[in-house]
Amino acid sequence: MAVIAEVTLRGITRELYDTVRERVGHLEQAPDGLVAHLTWWDGEDCHNLDGWESEAAFDAFARERLGPVLAGLGIEVAPEVTFRPAHEIYTPRAGVVAATDTPNVAATTNVDLARAAYAAFAAGDIAGVLALMDDDLVWTTPESISFGGVYRGPQGAGEFFTRLSQNFAELRVEPERFIDAGDAVVVQGQHHGRTVQGIDFDVPWMHLWTMSGGKVTSFTESMDSAPVVRALEGGPGDVEGILRRMFDELINAGRLELADELFAEDYVDHGPMGDMAGRDSFTQMVAQWRDAVPDVHCEVDTVISRGDLCAWLVRTTGTHTGDALGFPATGRRFETVSANIGRFRDGRAVEHWAEQGMFPMLTQIGVIPMAGPAVPSPRASMSGSTSGSTAASAGRTAP
Repeated sequence: MAVIAEVTLRGITRELYDTVRERVGHLEQAPDGLVAHLTWWDGEDCHNLDGWESEAAFDAFARERLGPVLAGLGIEVAPEVTFRPAHEIYTPRAGVVAATDTPNVAATTNVDLARAAYAAFAAGDIAGVLALMDDDLVWTTPESISFGGVYRGPQGAGEFFTRLSQNFAELRVEPERFIDAGDAVVVQGQHHGRTVQGIDFDVPWMHLWTMSGGKVTSFTESMDSAPVVRALEGGPGDVEGILRRMFDELINAGRLELADELFAEDYVDHGPMGDMAGRDSFTQMVAQWRDAVPDVHCEVDTVISRGDLCAWLVRTTGTHTGDALGFPATGRRFETVSANIGRFRDGRAVEHWAEQGMFPMLTQIGVIPMAGPAVPSPRASMSGSTSGSTAASAGRTAP
């Protein structure tokens, strides 16, 4: 995701900054992922405001280029860095405006054009992406995906981006390597996404861009589309992502509003106290649990799926500090493991069976007394003049 980096260098003079700039060489060879850069002084402190394609891109620049230069110049004060999510980074033209002499900077390269497209998409600026396209653009994506195929012109590409928003609740397109091939640019990266059904996927991709006259003339995407297709179809192989969202976001974080997204309206929970029908009943139960155990934490483990059924273990910890479960708070912690089976339909849970570890929990918090040592049978405990044969006979007699 695109970020704004606020970087402060304490006690750096303008002359020393120019030396750093010269040795880092970021004007002659732009760092991978840098979109924009501003510098000014407040007293003796040098302030910088950068736009980056990702926090990882800045970290790589700081580690591989900036850090060694600062160390070589004997600058021991570490830069102060604050990251903020970027809503928009706009760079209408390439160039440098500076109070001191700077090296000549070439006009925007084809790699810069591709970087600008990824940065605009990461910022949600689809209009900015389309502005980079030639009128005769040919935009090609894998036909194995339901909305894949060939789109023509900026208008066609706009239709493709609309289809993205209709199918994915989240999609991060993260470029990792740019290869300049003259009129073409090859880019390798990763897709990290979540469908509108709540199924996560991660796939590597390769993009081929061609440019002419500062505009994109074609785009072709190659990737292993099978994970994306399964996610879009709500396939059983992706239920682990749904499960983890149920426990991490809804139960652990208390985001009850996600129930409509993750559970079918006719959801049924077959628990130790009988069946509980309806999605609303389930959210009420979660709310009661979180009131009674505010620090409840569930961790999904050992997920096995077959068809529309899925089995998993849940390790649950928490402290009983509320009265919402129907008995007074005990202030005691508990830790349980429960076995679960669920059935899913169209990316949502429709049925659930579990023992839920209630007996161990109630025992640990003191609601149910802990069982004591077994009491010996009166016959088995008889002593005195009993002969060996009589004692053996008594031992075989049920108490």
